[in-house]
Amino acid sequence: MKHLPRTCALTAAAVTMLSLAACSTTDPNASGEGGGGEGDVTTGSGVTDSEITVGMLTDLPGPFAAGAAVQVTQTNAYWDQVNADGGVCDRDVVVDVQDHGYDPQRAVTLYRSMAPDVIALQQVLGGPTSAAVLPLAEQDDVYVGGVGWTGSALQYENNQLPGASYAIEAANAVDYLVDELGVPEGGRIGVVYFAGDYGGDALAGAEHAAEERGVEIVAQEITSQTTDLSAQASALVQADVAGVVLAAAPTQLASLAGVLATQGADVPIVGMNPTFNPSLLGSPVADALVANAYSITSVAPYASDAPGVQAANELYASVAPDGDVGWEVPLAYVQGELLRQALEGACEAGELTPEGVVAALQESSSVDTDGLLPDGLDYSQPGQSPTTTVYVSKVDAAAEAGLALLEEFSGPSAESFSYGG
Repeated sequence: MKHLPRTCALTAAAVTMLSLAACSTTDPNASGEGGGGEGDVTTGSGVTDSEITVGMLTDLPGPFAAGAAVQVTQTNAYWDQVNADGGVCDRDVVVDVQDHGYDPQRAVTLYRSMAPDVIALQQVLGGPTSAAVLPLAEQDDVYVGGVGWTGSALQYENNQLPGASYAIEAANAVDYLVDELGVPEGGRIGVVYFAGDYGGDALAGAEHAAEERGVEIVAQEITSQTTDLSAQASALVQADVAGVVLAAAPTQLASLAGVLATQGADVPIVGMNPTFNPSLLGSPVADALVANAYSITSVAPYASDAPGVQAANELYASVAPDGDVGWEVPLAYVQGELLRQALEGACEAGELTPEGVVAALQESSSVDTDGLLPDGLDYSQPGQSPTTTVYVSKVDAAAEAGLALLEEFSGPSAESFSYGG
């Protein structure tokens, strides 16, 4: 392997503080073919003359384990495909996958250990874990493809949300309940939500929309360890809610739908991005879900016929023909697409460094992804959701991966919501 000339010196203290992202080398032979530019390319952490290493902090044993496993498989398949087509900036992209188990402190420890050796983090799965890692990654000027979609992540200019934030999703959920699912003016909508950034952001969006649309919110806070929602369901029935917004995980959706059904509450439940998993259709609450469960996602569902989704599905089927499928298949694919665009932009600018990737992200003002995400994503406005448009689907046992796409939707409350205003 050739040795590239260094253009910076590192002190022991700098190494300790993980400032390796600032160190760079210059590769005079990098032509930029396969997604790069021309001339010299300055390189930094996670980049050699033959490889670019990206990180992935995921949740394999925790509340989102089933979807996380799908995303790991699809992410590896995506970059294998990119590498087969020539890679990025004349280099193969490799993925360092680490499991944080939905534990923010473990996520921090893993980030500190891997930061010197990656150019970017394609994913940090989960709202609490993203919130713990993002401040450190911002200090190191490291790109983060954040999942969840929490509003708190938007304050970090190094973060790229794949679609609308949770507050925008929840505001759209209230708008959809009012405009399409029959919740009357003056009616009550339950919001069942995880404590923390994920649920708190969803609650903020729902409360904004409730004020805009003249409805009342009945809030029920839970934790990820709350698996029996009998008490919350009873409270919602007693309050005579006309619909429910759920910001939790599949376990909580199953419990809530099941208990509401047994109590005779025939009301729609609109879940956020990670709430539905197709495995629920094999559970005892399948009929209740088919009757009343909807899903709002920032990424197009698996059953979408958009070209980008079809490409994602075909790739996943080629590497996991018997694997579980769901909206996580197009999600992992589009996160790879977003990061690839940023890597190529950094290469074209001659700065294949963590800082260069972040700079390329910040210049993205109208991003299209062939229907994987809503068109025209704007990442040039720090602090605001890159879009107000979401995908609304209905739980449907006959649909691929259990979600039948109804429409793209951007409600008036979502469009009037503003972080910090």
